[in-house]
Amino acid sequence: MNKALWVAGALASACLMAGAGLAKAAPDPGPVSKANTMSQLLPNTYWTAARFKAAKPLALPLAAPGQRHQSLAPPSTAKPQSSDAGLPTLELNAPAQTLYAPPDQHGSTAGPSGGPVHSAVEASLQATPTAAGSFGAYYTSSRVFPLFTGAAAPFSADRAFPYRTVGTLFFSINGLPYLCSASVIQRRVVATAGHCVHSGNLATGFYSDFVFVPAYRDGVAPFKAWNWRFVSTTYTWATGNDEVPNAADYAMIEFDDQPIASGGPAVKLGSVTGWLGWQTNSLLPNHTSKLGYPCNLDDCQKMQVVASASFQATEPNNVEYGSDARGGSSGGPWVQNFQLVQTGGGSGIQAASNRVVGVTSYGYVSEEPKVQGASILDARWVQLFRTVCGARNGNCSN
Repeated sequence: MNKALWVAGALASACLMAGAGLAKAAPDPGPVSKANTMSQLLPNTYWTAARFKAAKPLALPLAAPGQRHQSLAPPSTAKPQSSDAGLPTLELNAPAQTLYAPPDQHGSTAGPSGGPVHSAVEASLQATPTAAGSFGAYYTSSRVFPLFTGAAAPFSADRAFPYRTVGTLFFSINGLPYLCSASVIQRRVVATAGHCVHSGNLATGFYSDFVFVPAYRDGVAPFKAWNWRFVSTTYTWATGNDEVPNAADYAMIEFDDQPIASGGPAVKLGSVTGWLGWQTNSLLPNHTSKLGYPCNLDDCQKMQVVASASFQATEPNNVEYGSDARGGSSGGPWVQNFQLVQTGGGSGIQAASNRVVGVTSYGYVSEEPKVQGASILDARWVQLFRTVCGARNGNCSN
């Protein structure tokens, strides 16, 4: 899928107009939404083992390095709005759902010695050491560890909270299967990028067949696959002509309840996974853990985490961080203080833990810069959250 590049002439014109105060932004009429009218009638019948296996990463929207435009505006002084994370309240006492049989190389988790990864020490040897690309933005990138396979294996990190709030978002575009990354941010609500749900053009609109698989790994859904009910993105993205950077490249999806045991009652997604909190106006300055399923790392089959600090603000409302993740990582959460707070911890400035402050939006045509950008969460995020929370009673409350 070809992504539009940032056109130099249009960018220069927009910057000049903004700088000279010659143009005012048109009023934002609010989120653009779509309901799944079939969600109460049947499960998603589009997804077969063959389609899950064939799903390709949605191309990461790309800009050209020579056309990047540094923001000279100071960070926002507006008081952040926020929502707290929540712990899971149910454990899944049912077998993991196998979506498809992946290639043999994805069937096990191997350490440098060739055997299974059995400790954090051995797994850490696979992590990329602190590195930087041509922009000089430092980061550390790693597969989430430890990971274990087999029925009798110990519990793996990607199936524990807060990692289990992150997963793969599957969807279709014109009948073809794709994937992005996403995270649970309320009882039925999942956050991702606007470009993972909508074309960026009101005429062509939303994609289809959204299914979310929390803690996805190697073709397996340990906490089941969840079918969508309602999707919404910002008017800024929906009318942005698929160009990046975009001031509000984010979206939210409501997922339907389902039984987690045969014959049991239907339960909410967040009851099984827990959920991350979120916080606006907090992307710069900050340090985040960027989670998701980039397909240049482990072929989108295992959760990855990239840790880095804010590097540079860019126009129109974005911040870049060091990262080596590419396609497939789109929509993954950028989490402030991703942690289980230790005794004596949780203090200092910006100490609130497990809050999403951005989602992966774009990279650059060349892989050499090794940075990714995200839109700053602002009033448009809050409006989007309220829209999806209000789509049905209980989406964001008991």
